Order: sequence, then C-alpha cells, then structure tokens
Amino acid sequence: MRVLRRPRALTAALIAGALLAGGAPGALAVVAERSAETPVGGQSDGDARTDEPGLELVVAPETPIVDSGATEVKFTVLLRNAGELSAPEGSVELAIGDRLTGSSAIPRPEELAATADAPPLDDDADASSEKTDGGGQGADAAAESAAPLRTVLATAAIDAIAGGKEQTATVTVPLSDIPAFTPTTHGVYPVYATYRASDSGAAASLSAFTPIVWSGPHQADAAVDLTSIVPLTLSTKVQSLPTRAQLGSETPRLEELVDFATRTQSVLAIDPRYVAAVRAYGTEAPQAARDLVARLESTALPNFMLQFGDADPAAQAAMGATELLGPNGFEFVTRFGAWEPDPEPEAPGDAPEASGGAAGAHRAASTATTPGTTADDADDAGAEGDTTDPADADDAGADNTDPDPEERGAVPTDEALTAWPGGLAGAWPGPGQADSRTLTLLREAALDFTVLRSDNVTLTGGPRAALGDAGTALVTDAELDAAVQLALAGETEAERALGAAGAAARLALAADADVAGLVLGVDRGGAATNERPERVISELTTQRWIKPVAHTAQAAGNARLKPGTAAEERVELLAEAVGNEPTVLEARATLVNPEYLDSYQRMRLLTLFATRYSGPDADFADTATQFAKRDAELHDGVRLVGTKRAQLVGGSTKIPIQLRNSLPFDAVVTLEVSPTSAALRLPERTFHDILLPEDSSERVLVPATSRVSSGDSALLLSVTSADGEYTASTGRLEVTISSAVETVAIALLGTAAALLFGFGIWRSIRRRRTLSAGE
Repeated sequence: MRVLRRPRALTAALIAGALLAGGAPGALAVVAERSAETPVGGQSDGDARTDEPGLELVVAPETPIVDSGATEVKFTVLLRNAGELSAPEGSVELAIGDRLTGSSAIPRPEELAATADAPPLDDDADASSEKTDGGGQGADAAAESAAPLRTVLATAAIDAIAGGKEQTATVTVPLSDIPAFTPTTHGVYPVYATYRASDSGAAASLSAFTPIVWSGPHQADAAVDLTSIVPLTLSTKVQSLPTRAQLGSETPRLEELVDFATRTQSVLAIDPRYVAAVRAYGTEAPQAARDLVARLESTALPNFMLQFGDADPAAQAAMGATELLGPNGFEFVTRFGAWEPDPEPEAPGDAPEASGGAAGAHRAASTATTPGTTADDADDAGAEGDTTDPADADDAGADNTDPDPEERGAVPTDEALTAWPGGLAGAWPGPGQADSRTLTLLREAALDFTVLRSDNVTLTGGPRAALGDAGTALVTDAELDAAVQLALAGETEAERALGAAGAAARLALAADADVAGLVLGVDRGGAATNERPERVISELTTQRWIKPVAHTAQAAGNARLKPGTAAEERVELLAEAVGNEPTVLEARATLVNPEYLDSYQRMRLLTLFATRYSGPDADFADTATQFAKRDAELHDGVRLVGTKRAQLVGGSTKIPIQLRNSLPFDAVVTLEVSPTSAALRLPERTFHDILLPEDSSERVLVPATSRVSSGDSALLLSVTSADGEYTASTGRLEVTISSAVETVAIALLGTAAALLFGFGIWRSIRRRRTLSAGE
C-alpha cells in the first residue's frame, strides 16, 4: 500500500476551471465557488496539465454507507469523453484521505489537486519530506506541509475511449485494505480518483472526488433534525392537465411519496394539476386517484399547493408580472367528466350523513377557497405549466367518450376545482432565484410561507426562519438539495451513486457537527422523473443519525434575502411565449367551443414556467423552441391541404378541396371559393357550417363548369370562421381546362365502337359465304 502526499495546491482559477471543464457533478459544483475564496500557492507544470478538455471523470461508491458487516467496498469509475478525439488508454488510481471534519462534504480546493506527479513515499522518504516541508518558506511550503496524506487503495486499467463514448469500471477494495475503517471509529472520508494516460505526453491527468460514510459498529449519540419537503409533481409526459390514463399511471408513485411523507412528518408540496384533474373528471377519474385526493384533503401533514405545473414565481417576477399567472378555465377537461348529484336537502333535525371519497370531498371543496385567495380569484392562484396534452391525449376507449349529459351532473366551478382550504398559503420559487420582486409578487397573492434555498438567504439560527415583511421561510440546505437532485436525476448510475454519497455524507457530518437542523427540498423534477423516488429518499434519510421532525419542530431563525436571479435568456423566451398567447388564441374563432382553446393554451403556457427548466443544464432554449412550434401548429390548426393544381377535362365536374383540422377540438368553418377568370363558372361559391372533428380531414366538392374548351384559370380559396370575422387559411388552386379532351374522347370512342360494329358485321357475312360455298 502506497502513501502519497500531494505536491502543491492548484490556483483557485485552475481548480474551478478543471471542475467545470471536467464536468463536475451538480452535487459538488459548489466547490468552484469555494475555491475562489481559498488562498493557494503557486503552480507547477504538472498542475497546468490537470485541465483536460472533453474528459470527465466520476467516481462513486456503489453504496454510500459502509457498515462493519461489509467485507469489501465497491467503487464505480466513469470516464466520459465528450470531445471528438479519442482518449488514450491509461489507469485510474483510487486513494482515501483523512477523515473529513466540519459539516460540509464538499472538499477544500487543495484536496482536489491531482496526485499524478506525486511519487510513492516510504517511511524514510516521508520523514525526509516532512523535514523539507517544515524547513521551506513561503505560501507554497506552508501549503505542501499542510497537504493531507492519501492512502492508495487500488488501480484499475482503462481502455482507449473514442470521442463521444464513455467507459465504466468497477473497482473492488477489501475492507481490510482500508486502514481508516476500524471498529472504534466512524465518520466521512474522501476518496480520490486520478486518471493517468499511459502516454503521459498524450493526455493530462484528471481527478475526481467522492465522500463515503463509514458507520462502523460505533453507535453515535448525535443526530440531526431533518425535515423533508416532498413534492407531488407530475412527470414530463403530462403537458397540461393529466388524462384519465395518466392519472392512473401517476397515482402509484404519488401514493408512495405520501406514504414516505407520513412516516417522516414531511411537508407536502402538491401540484394542483393532479387535484384539479381528478375533480374535473369526477366519477370518470380512476378510483385510486379519487382515493388519493380524498386522502390529501384529510391529511394532517402540513402541505401547500404549488403553482399549476410548478410554475416558477421567480421567473414571473423577473418578467415584471404584477400578479401570478393562473388557469383560464378547465372546460377542455370537464367535457369528459361526470359528477354525483348534490344530495337532496335534509329535513330539519336530520343528522347529516358523512360523505366519503373524492366526490364528497369535492362537494365540500366547492364552497371553500384556496388559502390566500377569495372565491372570485381562487382559480387564478397559480395555474402552471404542464408538459402534456390532456386535450388530445384522451385517445383510447372510454377516454374519447363524453358522458351522457343527463347523467353527468352539474359541472363544478373553477373555484371548486382549485380550492384547497386546509393547506398553507405557500410558494416555492426556483432554487436560488428569488429576489425582492419575487417576494413582493407572493405578498400580493397573499402567500406568506416561502421555501427558499440556503444560497438564496443569509441565515442565522435554525431553518424555520422569519423573513421580515414577507412572512416566514423554510430554508432548505443547498448542498443536501443538490446531492439528492443528482441521486434522483443523474444521467448515469455512477452519477446517481455520487449524489447519494454526497447526501449521506452531508447528513452524517451535520449530525457530528451539531447542526441546528436541516431541511431537504426534494428536487421537483427528479421526484417526477425517477421511477421510485421515495426509495431513493428513504435510503438516504432514515439512518440512525437522522431524526425526522415536523417543520414546526425545527429551530427558529432569521433569514435575510440574498437576491438571486433567473437566467436572462429564459426570461426573454418566457416573455416571448406570453406575448404570443393572443396570436395563438385567434384560432378559437373556428372552434365549436372556443373556451376549450383558452383553457388549454394557458395550461400549456404555465407548463413552460415549470421550475424544472430553471437550472443551467435544463436546455430551456430547446424546450422553448418546441413550445413555439406547437404554438404555430395551434394557430394554423384549421387549414387547406392537398394538391396545388387540378385539371378540368369535361364541361362540368366537382373539384375536391381538402380541409384539415389538427386542433384537439372540433371546428366549424365556412369555405369561400372564387374563380380568377370567367373561364370557370361556379354555381355555388360559399359552403357554410363545415364541421371538422378534432384531428381530422374533410373533403368539400365544389361544382364547376368550364366556359372554354381549353385554358388556365384558378380558384381563390378562403377558410373563415362561421361568422366570417376570422380567416383561418387562404390558398390558390390552379385549374387547367381541357374541355376539348372530352369531345375528342367521345368521338374516338364512337369511332372505335362503329369500327368494331362494322368489323363484326363483316366477319358474320364472310362466315356465311364460306359456309354456303362449302355446301
């Protein structure tokens, strides 16, 4: 076993650059910020080679916590080549450092310096090195003397990696080869991975870091109070309100999250799309979904409604909004719903019967209002983004069958669909992006309970903090949030394992450091995309040094806003989408039920504000491009399609005109046809009340008569709304007239018939003469 001493620390700029160029995982990205604050010594030529563009190294333990019953520890090493050139073969060396102290699992900058140039040290060399370090002068000597020892655990061979590819290796280390893991200790230890190419002149070394928790047999008395905020958000498959099929597929995951929240006294952050959709479908909603809504309505857990689709209040504030965006009705979904009739009025003195299930809860909710709103504006309290199409997703079986109007009951009001009287008046802006405008916007909406991340505030005391005039805040831990986000939504298994290791280490260190308390804000995007998010969270937050507590049991503190900001490009793209909404809604004039498009488009727009798109890695520009493309499809949903030229070969015919309705709603239009010359005569030029079912095509036959034997003309086509006020589509159909063709064809057919008839007569006469001559 070799012992290495790192030669000297990198400069802060080089460390930050190496982390960014190497693709440091999100859970450890904060290291770059910390490195800028740490004084370091000079750099060597070897240090300058540690920044290798295109290569990313990730190391993580397969299990974040190792106990005394284990016999070995397995590490996953991932080397990704994002460049175009191949990376040469080489090796990855794993080394373990000294036990981490303090409350953070993020390494100090000097601990991330590469060990590629450090020679192995025996005892004599180590002692000599210490004497030399001690006798040195200046910052470099001090940095080297303070450099932590690292014990090499194992080395794994890495094959050459082509550009755009990655390679994974599993390194197994016997527990007996890790001297720090003793029966009398416990703690968090750093493990470093260093990649070296076989040809040192062809590629530079690259380093990565992961923490690992050694729990050992030691039963620590210390514990950290932990409160989790568990989001009940919908997957990205849902682009507006969920369909009945989507409710069925989303419900099991949400039920598991509610079970976890119940066990750990967590705070629930609920996407109101789920509740509103179940109420909008009424008895047509899946029974499991109705039961879950009833459970949420009666839960004793603290909870609050997010904006619809988890739309980001910080982004809205950055746009200059004076009120939160809200839904514009739910008619495009309630058309599929059915509801139990209200009970008959009870005679005086009769005891009221308890109404169970979602239907009873819905009737109770119909007279309530959302916290912080009045009955008149409850439906405006944050209707936000969806990422699916409930309007046209109901495409299978019963989902396309409207209930019998006589049996469906009274359609609930928007207030009844959005009411949530038992929850906190809360909001959860995009992580780290709230500013004073955000808090002002929330105050105007009467929302006085705000979830903020620790890098967005200056906090003194516990995480249950007073926020001045803005009410109260529950401050989540930025380091823990980032680690859990990576554990839930990491691209690869290695990155998810790295996130789990970071979260476990942060919690273990916080317990040993007597931190007042921590709040975990479970990533809303990760909780929606991970198949079993409750399992990941439970494995990380149910260790013996963690004490789950209600948010009201957290230590009190005071928070002062440290303003964040939403990405400028994202704000500009959102403003463009909001400004384009009236243009899209012009198409409503062609619909049988115009209000369907109003409510549907607003839900789509709110989807675009979702906090899952607030991160720097969200590729929001691509999302906005796809959104704009769908906007154009909706605006041009009713249009002329088909060929651009027709041929008239007779004196009169019927010219087919093809109409297409790609909207998810039925349309009714008028077709107007006008010839461009007198060569064509149209007995009928206007075709009224053409019904175009959703996502369908219809053909209209236009009678036409030619006045010339040959020539060219055209038809001017216009598709308008039934009242003629809005023009949905225009076109020009070129017509080639060849009436003489019909005359020539008839003459040819007549001549051919005469010839055939004459030939038949001639053959008959000849046959008779032949027979007569033979006799």
